[in-house]
Amino acid sequence: MPRPRKHDQNEILDAVERVVARDGVLTVDAIAKEAGVSKATVLYEHSTKRDLVAALVERTIAADNAFNAACRAPFEGAPDAPLMGRIEAARRSPPGPEANAAVLSLVAALMQDDVLRATFRENQNALGKELSGAASRPRAARLAWLALEGLKFQEHLQFHHWDPADRAAILSEIETLARDGSLDEEPADV
Repeated sequence: MPRPRKHDQNEILDAVERVVARDGVLTVDAIAKEAGVSKATVLYEHSTKRDLVAALVERTIAADNAFNAACRAPFEGAPDAPLMGRIEAARRSPPGPEANAAVLSLVAALMQDDVLRATFRENQNALGKELSGAASRPRAARLAWLALEGLKFQEHLQFHHWDPADRAAILSEIETLARDGSLDEEPADV
């Protein structure tokens, strides 16, 4: 009996992302239709919907880590390189409306599954250790990281939208906090 043809798992995970973003729910039928494959093909590598979401979470974390590493490269050897790279990554990737539905769906999946949350938590813990280990001012770096993550959280969950000039100013202030340990003066227009 011939072995089933192996399909590109990234195409199937792309379909998972599109289905979740579009429909807000995940069904194997919808994934198969979106990917242009059979249900059996969808389930060949991932036997459950939970496995599909877990694979999507892992892929999302890996892609985010790779993007942040690329943004960090110009800062290598400089103080606070990991944090400066993350700030640069935020500058390069303001959230767009097309990405928010998928982000919201991933957050919802994370909240419902202890194992998925643990995967994300482990990544965040490793990141926190890396940032503090490379920090010239660990307390300031921790606050800057929390400010950066708070900004991204507010944007991705569509709680708040900053115009591009305000967003750029916020990122500059976070960078100043990380580098100098404080914000010396209050901007006049706050």
